[in-house]
Amino acid sequence: MNLKGKIIALLLVIVIGTILLSVVEEKLNPTVNELTVDRKQQHIQAMESGANPSIGTTTIAEDGTVGKNFVSHLPLVVIDIGNQKIPVTKRFALNEYGDEIIEHTGADPYVEGYIHLIDNPDYINSLTDTATMTSNMKIKYRGNTSLTLEKKQYGIKLYNEDGTNRRESVLGMTANNDWVLNGSMIDSTLIRNYMSYNLGSVFFPYTTEVRYCEVILKRGDIYKYQGVYLMMEKVEEGNERVDLKDYQKGDDFVSYLLCRDRQDSTELQLSTYGSKNRLSYGALSVLYPTTDILDSYALDYITKDIDNIEKILYSDDVQIFSTWTEYLDTQSFIDYFVFNEMMGNFDAGENSTYMYRNQSGKLCMGPVWDYDGAMDNYSAMLYNPQQIVFDEQPWFDRLCLSEVYVNGLIKRYGELRGSILSAEYLNAYVDEVSRFLGNAALREWSRWEHVYGVNGSFDSEYDQDGYSVDRTREHYNEEVQRLKDYFSMKEIFMEDGLEELQDDAKKTSNFYGQYLVIILILVLVCSAVLISRRKYFK
Repeated sequence: MNLKGKIIALLLVIVIGTILLSVVEEKLNPTVNELTVDRKQQHIQAMESGANPSIGTTTIAEDGTVGKNFVSHLPLVVIDIGNQKIPVTKRFALNEYGDEIIEHTGADPYVEGYIHLIDNPDYINSLTDTATMTSNMKIKYRGNTSLTLEKKQYGIKLYNEDGTNRRESVLGMTANNDWVLNGSMIDSTLIRNYMSYNLGSVFFPYTTEVRYCEVILKRGDIYKYQGVYLMMEKVEEGNERVDLKDYQKGDDFVSYLLCRDRQDSTELQLSTYGSKNRLSYGALSVLYPTTDILDSYALDYITKDIDNIEKILYSDDVQIFSTWTEYLDTQSFIDYFVFNEMMGNFDAGENSTYMYRNQSGKLCMGPVWDYDGAMDNYSAMLYNPQQIVFDEQPWFDRLCLSEVYVNGLIKRYGELRGSILSAEYLNAYVDEVSRFLGNAALREWSRWEHVYGVNGSFDSEYDQDGYSVDRTREHYNEEVQRLKDYFSMKEIFMEDGLEELQDDAKKTSNFYGQYLVIILILVLVCSAVLISRRKYFK
């Protein structure tokens, strides 16, 4: 082979090797497109359409009553149950191990009534307006910790006069008969859940839609203001919810939706390797297939699936442990950690923790749920932003022993810290939402002033690590600032904290080395072929 042929052959080898290396790099580190929130966001759409957050009163009478001239830029939800009282039918208790569980009285938690929605296109909604939707409903209290608070949360089922389910598009969301009115008093900024669900939808495609509204209880001719709520979709299987392949008895494969939470005897909860050996918290409830179609085959299928995953995660054999990537959707498990760590949601992973598997795919995390206590908002604990906490959660404590997983966390946060999970982006988002809430937030604080703010029932000091801590702020805007301060502090230490996880991570995969060996072999083969055909280059 002359010099020209040798040069051409060498160049071809370099080109082929470069292409193969780029393919491997893309395989191991797929390109991430710019992340944006694609879903409809109420605060943006309303403000662009001329909503005026300054309309309506800023104060509410001490007894909560309002007149028919009550007006708001937010949709109004009027709940009419007459003089009935919604019963509280569950409570917290401790099992023999000291774990928190849920006990039920067995009574029907629902009462019947009517729901009226007032949602005018001009964003001026008054109690004197004709309802844009009226329906029969069943309503109950929902939540766990929130049951102890004055401002209750509700679960609502819509139905027709003949008792059949009524599917309605509520406040522009996809039609359904099952809805949640979330109005947690824990978050006096009123922003944490709304922001987390909207931003979480970027990473977890089935995250619920949410809309702000104001709720008023109607008892005869008396209207009693309850405050600012989020009307929300419920996490459940469905075409416009968590879209899974329908299970038919006789199917070989079972799609399923699970939720990790406290032990609850009224839920169908799995007994798996992790729970039987007390390696993981609480229990996994089967939300889909629902009990009316779940047969012994499907239940056994799901149990064995989770058993296998937990045996892999909790194995001390590196070769077995390293196979977790074959069963868990790596991206969703990475995103779930990064998102919840940045948002400071350390209830996630233990309670209200959803996961699903669809058709022949791997087990995926999501949708996300319940952020009212997140972002340094636990009432009896001051969060230390200089530490990473999510590595203590079930399953994630084991994943953080994998070098592949930890490196994935670091890389993913590096992609997000300059965009959707940056303190700059998050603080600007908080400002936009608080401006949109406007007078509605002031009405909420006026209605519950004996709870919020200085001298409210939430106002308390406690000692932590030798420091006296007082979390209470006097005004709504100060609580909003406290939320923003959290993001600014969290960002400073987040990257270093993730990198510290490398100290305990083990090299559980030599995939990259295997790829390089394959590439080397291919390069040598290509070289041999080129040399054997050197006559073509003469």
